[in-house]
Amino acid sequence: MDFRLTPEQEALRAEVCRFLTETLGADHDTDPVPVPPGYLHHKEFERKLGERGWLSLNWPPEYGGAGRPAFDQFLVEEEVGLHGGPASDALGRVIAGPIILAFGSEEQKREFLPPMARGELAWCLGYTEPEAGSDLAAARTLARTDGDYYVVTGRKLYSSGAESADFCLLVARTDPEAPKHAGISLLAVPMDAPGVTVRPLYNLLDLHWFNEVTFDEVRVPRRYRIGPEHGGWQVLNSALGVERITVYRCFLHWRLFRALLRWVREHDLGPRQALARQRLADLAIGFEVARLLLYRAVLMHDRGLDYRPQAAMVKLFNSELAQRLYDVAVSLLGPYGSLREGSPWAPWQGAAAHGYLSAAQETIGAGTSEVQRNIIALRGLSLPRG
Repeated sequence: MDFRLTPEQEALRAEVCRFLTETLGADHDTDPVPVPPGYLHHKEFERKLGERGWLSLNWPPEYGGAGRPAFDQFLVEEEVGLHGGPASDALGRVIAGPIILAFGSEEQKREFLPPMARGELAWCLGYTEPEAGSDLAAARTLARTDGDYYVVTGRKLYSSGAESADFCLLVARTDPEAPKHAGISLLAVPMDAPGVTVRPLYNLLDLHWFNEVTFDEVRVPRRYRIGPEHGGWQVLNSALGVERITVYRCFLHWRLFRALLRWVREHDLGPRQALARQRLADLAIGFEVARLLLYRAVLMHDRGLDYRPQAAMVKLFNSELAQRLYDVAVSLLGPYGSLREGSPWAPWQGAAAHGYLSAAQETIGAGTSEVQRNIIALRGLSLPRG
């Protein structure tokens, strides 16, 4: 791999750095701060990025993009993470957006993509159900045909950001008699449609990031079906790899690692000093490996190669690295490591404890670690099933 950036990419990175430093008042070395209450939708910040065209650099110009490689968009996301910027609506731009670009009608592209590029349209995902998580094809939410509409009935769990989303990218069963992989369709459901109910689900942090969403005879125009009827499984397979390389990014946790390094340098840990050196050295290696895996996956995506096994490696390694990082942080900080935001004695406003609890979900969302290992084995290594 060649890690050198083109002059255009270097200019983009420098411009993004200047904007983030001026807007957030923080550079790469600023201590981390905990995620604020609520889900990670920060619409004002999102719109500022959209005004500069930084939400959709790799989309075609006619839909609000700049026609640049996906790697250029990745550079923007990397700098936002390194500067501690609020997470943008990745669910819409990196999951719904590419799906609409690849499988949507021209009408859908014109309706959805430009406002998404401006940061004006937020999405949530309607994937997981009580009995359909890792086995997404087991979804039971039903969408029956009624003239020009689908009538949707069902229940979804852990829908991040549903309380503030404009649309839900919904996995629904349109042919209940077909084999489970063959009877699924993907619908764009307006979240203000009659019959849609959102209830909060609270995580280990006692924060409202997730939701239960129920659909009670919700009428969805058939023109909002994305991709072929009953062909939703193939559409989903094309999107999961993008989610895994975009949402699970090592640099989101880099600031905590740098802060922990400074803390260990400044404190005498006595007999624990040797252990601290070993564990921090392992984490430093981990971040280098994570960056290599991530860059390679993005470049494979840009070159039209099958990057799905690589994306599974990215998701698996990065999510487990995050858990190792916060485990080390809480351990080295001792009693102070368990203090949450709001405590005057909590290092970095409780970022270590906050990250420790938050990272628990990273090896579950977008496919568990076991699922990722199966993808690597079956698709990447061509190992037999069973």
